[in-house]
Amino acid sequence: MKIEITNEEYRTLLDVLHVAEVVLSGHRRQEDPRSEQHRMLIQKLYALAGDAGLGQLIEFDNARKRYHPTEEFENNAPAHSFVDEFADHVFWDELISRLTARDAAWQAGGLERLNALSTTNGKHWSGRSTYGMSRSSRSTARQPGGRGAL
Repeated sequence: MKIEITNEEYRTLLDVLHVAEVVLSGHRRQEDPRSEQHRMLIQKLYALAGDAGLGQLIEFDNARKRYHPTEEFENNAPAHSFVDEFADHVFWDELISRLTARDAAWQAGGLERLNALSTTNGKHWSGRSTYGMSRSSRSTARQPGGRGAL
């Protein structure tokens, strides 16, 4: 496969790759083996920066044997603001959902009572309290606009 893009598009691609890299690895102390293929592709695409005339944005670290964004790139890239905005949204969405579940359980007389009263959301409420957000069904407690029911 061959993909042709302009240098300007490649510069935009660097921003997208940096967002992906921050999401994949920015919060980890060690590399996650699940993202190895993704990180390898990012490295392959970072390696093209010099040929695109953007070597001042991506540099090779001989000690670590990998490419990484330069300080100039880090200071001017929108990646961190995009990720921060997303994290803020997830935080508030999660807080509203958890407080809503807590308040609904309290008003129903406990989680077991809430589950007994709810035929469509029973798995949602117990799933969230047992497994957290990653294993619960988000769609059953959502209203249009992306926020949980209040």
